[in-house]
Amino acid sequence: MAQNYKVFIGGSVLWFGKDTENQAVFNTNLINPKMDEWSEIIADLETSEQQVLIDGNLSANWNNFTSNYKLVEAAGGLVKNQNGDWLFIYRNGIWDLPKGKLEKGESIEECAVREVAEECGIEEPTITRKLTTTYHTYTLKGERILKPTYWYMMKSSDNSDLIPQTEEGITEVRWVSLMEAAELAKDSFGSIKEVVSEELN
Repeated sequence: MAQNYKVFIGGSVLWFGKDTENQAVFNTNLINPKMDEWSEIIADLETSEQQVLIDGNLSANWNNFTSNYKLVEAAGGLVKNQNGDWLFIYRNGIWDLPKGKLEKGESIEECAVREVAEECGIEEPTITRKLTTTYHTYTLKGERILKPTYWYMMKSSDNSDLIPQTEEGITEVRWVSLMEAAELAKDSFGSIKEVVSEELN
């Protein structure tokens, strides 16, 4: 498992593996936490704002961490139109990117395209390349959920009116310039900031 992981847990960020690229300032560096220590570590992260690095055996640490969660996979898109603008949605009071849960029997790519089309009311966009995968956690009915979201760069030539999927809490869909995208991402979720900043840098 030759990769690093970065997980957004409430206001905290949990890193697995050496952080050589971002050189984040860590509040804590933990080496190979024991299985029975993870519940307390997670609870602390959920109620604070910290940057914590988990070092040591990456595969074992990741498996021990994820055993505390139910895995719910999702996919989404950073969609660009012919003018180079990006597609943003306003969902439950926060600017966001279109994404959603993987349905039974569909591929990750099919999920990403379907969710963008459904949430924004556009014809199915075309995937041009794979972007990053983000990880965030939340609690639903007392159960901890870990959601990996697989992101794709997409293009759309659909010039029709955008239609927000209101039943999903989306009240606005808008094409925005790259400068505006950077501003909207500042007040969005950590995972959305990650996707946008990687493409802008």
